[in-house]
Parts: sequence; C-alpha cells; structure tokens
Amino acid sequence: MALLLVRRMDATSFFRQNENCFFSDGKACAAYAWRHDKRTCRKIIGLADQTVRQEFVFNLRWDLEQTAKPVVFPTTIDWLKQPGDDPEFVYAFNRMHYWLTLGQAYVLTGNEDYPRAFVRQLESWVHEVKKEDPASAKAWRSIEAGIRMEYWMKAIRYFKSSPAITPEVLELFVSSMRLHMEFIMGIWDSYNLLSNWGVLANHGLFVASAMLPQDGFTEKCTKEAIRRLDAELRIQIYDDGVHWEQSAMYHNEVLHDYLDVLILAKAKHLPLPQGFPERIHQMATAAAIWQKPDGTEPQSGDSDRIDQRDLVQKASIVFCDPFLRSKCGKHLCYDALWDVGAKHAALYEAMAQRKDNFLMHVLQDSGQVYYQHGGTYLRFKAGTLGAGHGHADQLHLDVFARGQDILVDPGRYTYVPKSDRYEFKDSASHNTLTIDGKGSYACKDSWEYSKMSKAFGLNWKEKDKLCFFQAGHLGYYQDGVFVTRRVIVLSCDLIVILDAIYADRPHVMESHLHFGPQGKVTVDGTDFAYHGVKTDVFFKTVNAEAITQEDTRYSERYNQAVPNDSLTIIRKTDGFASLYTVMSIGKPVEVEKAPVKSNFKGTLFPDEKVEALRINDWIVVTSHQEWGSPTDSFNVCGHTGWGQCVVFRAEDNDIGTVLEY
Repeated sequence: MALLLVRRMDATSFFRQNENCFFSDGKACAAYAWRHDKRTCRKIIGLADQTVRQEFVFNLRWDLEQTAKPVVFPTTIDWLKQPGDDPEFVYAFNRMHYWLTLGQAYVLTGNEDYPRAFVRQLESWVHEVKKEDPASAKAWRSIEAGIRMEYWMKAIRYFKSSPAITPEVLELFVSSMRLHMEFIMGIWDSYNLLSNWGVLANHGLFVASAMLPQDGFTEKCTKEAIRRLDAELRIQIYDDGVHWEQSAMYHNEVLHDYLDVLILAKAKHLPLPQGFPERIHQMATAAAIWQKPDGTEPQSGDSDRIDQRDLVQKASIVFCDPFLRSKCGKHLCYDALWDVGAKHAALYEAMAQRKDNFLMHVLQDSGQVYYQHGGTYLRFKAGTLGAGHGHADQLHLDVFARGQDILVDPGRYTYVPKSDRYEFKDSASHNTLTIDGKGSYACKDSWEYSKMSKAFGLNWKEKDKLCFFQAGHLGYYQDGVFVTRRVIVLSCDLIVILDAIYADRPHVMESHLHFGPQGKVTVDGTDFAYHGVKTDVFFKTVNAEAITQEDTRYSERYNQAVPNDSLTIIRKTDGFASLYTVMSIGKPVEVEKAPVKSNFKGTLFPDEKVEALRINDWIVVTSHQEWGSPTDSFNVCGHTGWGQCVVFRAEDNDIGTVLEY
C-alpha cells in the first residue's frame, strides 16, 4: 500500500485547525506541571532523553504492558524486534506512547533535540514498517493502529513551534495517518463490535479524522467512527457502567478513549448520538466507585495497580460532577492536565465536592459490591467472567485498610500462554473457595476457558450501619457442590466471611487468602495474623480443620512479580459444611460459637441449619437452610430473633438487625 499523496501545507495552517483541542495552552500546562508535580516533569524529561538515545522502556502510567529494562538501538531502530518470548514488546513499541514524552519534554524545556528525534523516528517508521509487508503484521494490528493514531496526533501538536516540523514532515505524517484511517475503515465485524479492540481502533480513527485537514474522506471517517463508537458503547457497557470484559484496566482504557471523544467533539462542534455522553458518565461513575482509598484501580481481571485519578479528574471536568470531583486530589494530576489543558485547572480546583452517605455501592449488572468507610475498602466479585481478560475470581474479596492492601488480587503478570499466565488467572490465586483442589474455571489457553462458572444470587443490604452481601456460583455443579459466600461487615474494623458448600458426599473445602507483599503472616493453629507496615490484622476461624501456608507471587505491573504470603484454610466434609473467617483490623477479638435454640420447640438447631458467633460484644446469627416452621423464632444468648442473617449488639433487647429475611 503506497502512501497517499496529500497537499503540502505549512505548519501554521496545519496546527491552527486544532488550536482548541486538548492541551491548547501548552506553556500554561508546563507552568502548572512544574508548579505542582516537579517529580513527574523530571521523569518525563528523563524518559524523553532515553527516547532520543533510542533506549526504549515502557513505564508510563497507562502503558498497557510495561517493561523495566530498556531495549537499546545504538544505530538503526528495528521496529519489529522482539527481545523475548512475549510479543507484547512489539505491540507496545509500535504504539509510540513514548512520543508523548518527547512532546511534553519539548514544551517543558524548549529543547529542540526532542522534535528532531520525533522526526527521525517518524521517518524511520514510515519507511520501514509497511502495511503490505507480512513481516510488519504485529505492528499493524488494528489495536496498535488505533492507539498509534491518538499518540501521533497528540504528539505532533507539542512541536507546533519547532522548525523541525517542515512541510515535508507534515506531508509524510498526514499521508501515513490517512493510510491508518483507510486500514481501520476496512475493519468492522462482530469481534470489533464487542471487544475493546474495536473501541481503541475507532477512537484512533475519530481522533485522526477530526484533527487532520478536512475533506470528504476525513468527514466520512469521522461519521463512521462515531457510528461505530456509539454501537460499541451500547453493547459493551453494562447498565451499571462497567465494561463487560470485567477488567478495571481495560475499562479505564476504554473510558479514556471515550473521554477523548467527548473533549474533541466539543472542541470541533461535532454532534454525538443521543445517550452517548450519559453512558460515558456512567462508566466514569463506576470507576469512581471502585477506586481504592489510595487512588488506584482494583486489579480485577487483567489489570495492573494503576493510580486512576487522572481519568476521574478528567471526567469530573467533562461532566461537572461533584461526586467524581470528591474522589480526587486538590490539583490536576500530570496526565489529566495535558488532555484538558491548564485552562480547566482553576475550574477543577474550585469545583464543589459531594460525598455520598452510602457505605456500600453495588454494580449489579457486572456483579460487584464495594464497601468503603473509615479507610476500609472491600471489593466482592460475583458476576460474568469477562472473556479472555477475566480471571477465575468468583466470590473473590479484596480488602484494603488503613492505607495498606491486606487481601489482594494477584494481578496478571504476563499474557504469554505458559504456566505463569495460568497461575495468575487460577481460582486458587484469588481470595475465594476451591473444592477438592480444583478451580471453578479451567484455562484452555491464554485467552479461552474450557470450563466456566455462572454466579447466582447476588444479594446485599445496608442497614443500621451494617452491611451484608452474598452470592454463590455453579463452578462445581458437575461435582454435586453448590458454593456460597456471605460477608457481614459489622464495622470498618470487623468483618465476618462465611463460606458454605452444599453437597451430598465427601469433599475438601479450601478457602484461599492472599496478602499484600508489604507484610508477613503468622499462624497459630487455625488462627493467624497479618503484620503490615501500617496496621496489624487478626483472623479467627470457626470450623476450620487446618491451615497451610504457601509462598506465592503478586504482580502490580505486567512483567513484574514479587513474593507474598498466602494461606489455605481447609475443612473436610461428608456433605454440607460452613467455614467462618472473622477479620479484625488493628486489634484481636474473642470469637466463640453460641448455641441457637428454637423458641417454639425448645430444642437446639443443628449447625447445618443455624449457627451463631459471639464476637466481642456482637452476636451474628446465620442460617444455612430455612428453619422457621411452623411459627418459630430463635433465641441466642438471651436474644430473640427471626431471619436468615441477624446481628445483635450485646446491649440490644429487641429483635436485632435483620440483614437477610
């Protein structure tokens, strides 16, 4: 495919058409960045210097597959070089995210080395990486082409005052961008309709077509990009705002693209379909709900531990939303700044904030429950898998408290189809249950599962400052086992996890817990404690038979893993079995079982029907089967009650708080 011929143009007219787009006030952005985030400014300049020297490393905030060790090209750049067994390096290399560091470093310093390096690398890539060459296939996947269009269009605008951007350079740039647009225009099928690939590709098509010199072809591309993006938005995003692939990182990547569309459409006065902004607003709200107290996204599915507040900040500005604004810091962070411009910094800093009074938020369609109060954060998953990016994490529970991760999702580590990939996706690598040493899902390869597990019965209640949520799944129905988990939050420092299995023959029940790598675990019989750098957390189990301790791995970033402690709590059973894990943050608690009596019959309920725990001054009653026949109530420690989950405080003389009827 030959480069399309375009009319030669001067830099002034080329850049003038987009002067109101994204970082239109570059000098003001630089001044704001130096004033509020010198550390990131210096990092960006350092990375730009590496790029000038042709030393490439991918460790920017939203680099999807990060690297730690630079790959160096002393002379000619080999754009298709794959340094190991992972092709993700080639993909990331050909997205050119690092060109944004060249542009920002130029605005921050005025050093002409940066635009000259951009031009050299642009000319090298266009002449060496040909779309029609089969050897270039990895560089010309549709997702790379789409991401590249965004980064190229943003990068070149940083250099608008540089003499390095000659008419010849602009001609080469525009011709290549039009080839990219032709390529993406020819790709539209059911896979791209449903996959994040389609969004990333068509977002690039929209950005390039809206920002390039306008003619019939660019206008056609813009209209088609909006049509596709609207269809993708309507099918890929649940009504609760969550992207169906169940990965916080890919949800946020899609959100970034759609926020770009809103920002650019406003600047270009382009109409958008009915309901389009509202769906994106819902996406941003979901992201704000799941944001941890330290600003990071949860590591659900294929996700890294990334501070996501730049996205929530941008969304708060786009939608003038005080709830989104309340989830972020005082000043615009570095990445948000360059997408909205310094002109919005004062607006952001003056914006009203609104924090809601809910302890719990439920994203029902995606099957996620979030509790946040007093610095404690819980995330519970009981929804769809999310296809290739999803992990075997049904009934998984994250816990973050007092500034530290306590129970963690292990992350993703790699996409290469080998044991490392399956290790991090497996059920046993999540804070959930397995039966007889088998996972509830089975990987077929890096992306496909041969066995899956449907969640059932997601239920929740917030009442009297108490929170309750539960669900089950069918991952073991072939083995005659139904698995459930209930979580009762008595306070931000006291949490009860109740796991139960329903079966009619012997099984081994295993509850897996994985701890943040900043602390260590000690075990005393069937009790244990996590000693972190900021707090200690004490665990008491009821009905456990044994605890095994394992050395496992935790991955905050792609290609990186560190050791962490993990435990497996074991109970053997001939049929039904329950397992309680009481979690106390900051100080130990006393836990003991309490007998539960039928008021009508005057007999004790068997454990397989009703159980109760006394936890310091609390009494928690939970039932495993219906028991109230004919007209019965229970009595526990002098308290009378009725319901499937009832909580009493020691001083209560009434019927307690019913969390499940």
